Amino acid sequence: MKAIYVWIIGGTVAAILITICLLQWPWARSLAASPLEEKTVIQSVLRQYPGEVLESRHLDHFYLIKLERTKGKYEIKVNAYDGFIESISQTQAYTDTRQEPQDHNPVSQPSKGISDPVSKPDPVSSVITEREVAQLAAEAVNGTSDDIELHRNEKGLYYLVEVKIKDGREAVVQVNAVSGSIDSITWEKEKQDRNDE
Repeated sequence: MKAIYVWIIGGTVAAILITICLLQWPWARSLAASPLEEKTVIQSVLRQYPGEVLESRHLDHFYLIKLERTKGKYEIKVNAYDGFIESISQTQAYTDTRQEPQDHNPVSQPSKGISDPVSKPDPVSSVITEREVAQLAAEAVNGTSDDIELHRNEKGLYYLVEVKIKDGREAVVQVNAVSGSIDSITWEKEKQDRNDE
């Protein structure tokens, strides 16, 4: 009688383990979850990187999107299940003569301190380096960069940079990892409260 119970319990445990193992395999996960629609993935890419989609293909667990921008052509690999951009590579670089005209009035002269829009780097071509981010963050609050961390959210990659100011305060500066724009500056309250007393 004990042998029957042992076989029943052993068989149940084995069936559960086999089911768990099968669900962990990539092909089993792809059967369980359906990929995002191609249109949705393309819209997401174009929101982050405006340009013209030349081609898009669904390959296994990702979409491969070929995009043309003013600085060249790019291949963007996007996860088909969560929509995150896995990689961006430039396949063809354009010279300045190949660029599309910029939307600006040719009669008006740019004011000093404002860079010419044609000379700005294409945000898709590379993620800015930690050294560049440290300099941008330090200049934003007139301090010295201390700690740099790269993060990702639904909008893309960004850096969080701790910056120490000469008066003892500290700030956390959020910098877009692609464009280099300062997204936010948060002053640490502890240091600020101590200086107020």
